[in-house]
Amino acid sequence: MNLKILTQKEFEGEIKSLQKQLQPITMLDTILEYCERKKIEVETAAALITPKMKATIESEAMKARLIPQKARLPLEEDD
Repeated sequence: MNLKILTQKEFEGEIKSLQKQLQPITMLDTILEYCERKKIEVETAAALITPKMKATIESEAMKARLIPQKARLPLEEDD
């Protein structure tokens, strides 16, 4: 059995590469596809998710209305 240990940065690169191949697809769906192809547990992949990837997943989920929108401060324009 050939087990390759990935760093978070390597994992992020592989996910982004796969996501480009499978366009249009969300980051979360790409991670799930990666896990299925590599036959690894989702929990194992979860430990490799970078803060940048997490922010992308959260943003995609908000756009799809899967999670509530974060409160935003109103912008004031200077007249």
